[in-house]
This record gives sequence, structure tokens and C-alpha cells, in this order.
Amino acid sequence: MPAHIDKKYINILSSQLDSFSWKKDNLANCRCCICGDSQKKITKTRLYFYEKKNKYLVKCHNCGYASDIYGFMEKENPALFKEYRLELWKEKNTPVTNCTGKNDMLSMLKKPEFNKHQDLLKPLTCITNLPDNHPAVEFVKFRQIPKVNWKLLFYCKSFGEYARLLDPGNKECGYEERLIIPIFNKKGNVVAAQGRLISMHGEHNARTTLRYITVKADKSIDRLWYGMWRVNPKKRVYVVEGPIDSLFISNAIAMVGSGAMENIHKRFDNSNITYVLDNEPRNSNIAKYNKRLIEQGKDVCIWPNEIKEKDINDMIYRKSANEIKKLIDMNTFSGLEATLRLNKWRKS
Repeated sequence: MPAHIDKKYINILSSQLDSFSWKKDNLANCRCCICGDSQKKITKTRLYFYEKKNKYLVKCHNCGYASDIYGFMEKENPALFKEYRLELWKEKNTPVTNCTGKNDMLSMLKKPEFNKHQDLLKPLTCITNLPDNHPAVEFVKFRQIPKVNWKLLFYCKSFGEYARLLDPGNKECGYEERLIIPIFNKKGNVVAAQGRLISMHGEHNARTTLRYITVKADKSIDRLWYGMWRVNPKKRVYVVEGPIDSLFISNAIAMVGSGAMENIHKRFDNSNITYVLDNEPRNSNIAKYNKRLIEQGKDVCIWPNEIKEKDINDMIYRKSANEIKKLIDMNTFSGLEATLRLNKWRKS
């Protein structure tokens, strides 16, 4: 199993792993996503990735979990695992094994099946493949989106044409260039995409000047969630309002439309969840959503009065992602205390 493929997918998966870092060229570690690592010291990082005999292995020095990357990827990110398995399959004469011994080799080497929605990435260009002076690259730099997450973002020169690939009946979208944020299902297929305006070129009407436009390829999906299959439901999940905000906070998903908050996916039925709505105390809808969540017994982040920025992406200009996450944790409340904090927040 070629180590270079393992390492590539460890890097891709790293965005969902807390405190991940490479210690050496062939050694990395993070907080263990299997056991949660230390509950007393959040700086403990005892899950290690290391190279041995041309492949990478995983070992937790807290709970004793051990696997190769094949088994770890299959457990932690089924959508990314499908892509990883395909790349292994393409590597001729590459043996595919799992150190747990529970998988059947023939089924592993079976050629993966494809869904037509996977083709919906082909007309797009990943941000990582664009030159540094490209408008889309300049946009993600300006918004200070972590470079590790650029692989999740794409560029489209004519959004109207792309929208009609997603939904042939769509006649509303203009032909301006946009940053594309694909939304995947658990199989790794594109089921929708959100286009974020990066310029005002093209047709200037009310529709094309919207900053965000979401188009569904699969209309059978009632509510859309961004990043749902990248997060670990066994750890605390942060629910934020926008896909871009979710790229700054580890283990975060985003509502695509605030109405979805009451229909969170069953994948998170047993998860500890913090809802992090925008910091807009004068916005009656946000206040109403927060109030409804509190009444349902949910944990909500009520931003302190000294924070003036309206969302996480605005806060990132003067605070680090770790500082923002700590701020969220320190200002997460439920029940009567959440109600009192909400009332104070609304008067700020």
C-alpha cells in the first residue's frame, strides 16, 4: 500500500482532526477521535500516524486503538474512504489490507461504482489548482480561509451554466463567476452547491447580485447540511449558519437555511451539539431561532457584548480559530441561564 497515497489522505482528513500536526516528515499526531483523548487537558495529542513498511499506521497511546489508514478512513470518513479506495484500486498490483483482518480483500479490490452526481465536480476548478493572482484565490486569502480547507472550494466562471447542470430547470441564475461550495452526501456525491459571489461582473439584476445562491441537484433532499459527513458525531458538534464559517472551527457543520436547525440529521441523534448563530442581536429571526432552541433544551452560544463582528469569518481578522472556539465554549449556555443571556444580548 503506497505510503504517498496514505499521506495524501491523512492530510485531507486532517481538517476534521483536533490539533493535528506533522512532527516529522513521516510522523503526525492529533487528539484521538476514537476515545476523545484526555478530558482534563485539551492539549493532549496521543493518536499517532507513522510510516512503516511503505504504509501508514494509526495508534492511540491512550486507548490502545490501532489500525492502518484503510481501516481508519473507513471508520472516520466513509465519503472520503470511497475516494481513497478508488485511488488504491487504480494503483496496479497494490495489495489492500486492513490490520484488523475483518475486511474481505476481494470486496476491497472490486471496482467502485459511480453515481452521475460525481461528474458535477468536473466542470469546476479546485482553488488549489488556480494561480495565486486568480480572483477566487485572492478572495479565499482575503477571507483568511485556512489553506488546509481550500481543497473543499472550487471556482466556476459561469455560475448560470453550472446551475443548469445541477438543475436543468433553473432559469434564474446569472452568468457571473462564483466561488463554489459543493455539498456532498455520505457516498461522496454532489447533491447541491452554493455559489458565493466574488465579483459583480455579468448580469446585474436582483438575482445575480445575491451573495449566496444555493442550487440542488437532488431535490428529494428537504434540508441541506454542509460538512455533515466530515465531522465526528462522537465529539461535540458545532452547528453554524454558513459553510464558510464552518471551515474555521473543527468538527463544525453548517445549516444551509436556518429553518433546517429543527431537522438535524439522525446521524447526530446522540451527539453533544452547540448551536452557534450569527452575532446579530437586532435580527429578530436570529433571536427567535435562539429562543426556540433554548426552549427545546439545546446548548446555544450567546456571544458576549464586547464582540461586535457578526459572524465567525468576520471575527477571524482579529482572533485565531482556536481563540474563537474557546470563546464559543465559554459562552455556551442552556436552560434558564441561556434565556437570561439571550435577553441581555438582545439589549446590547
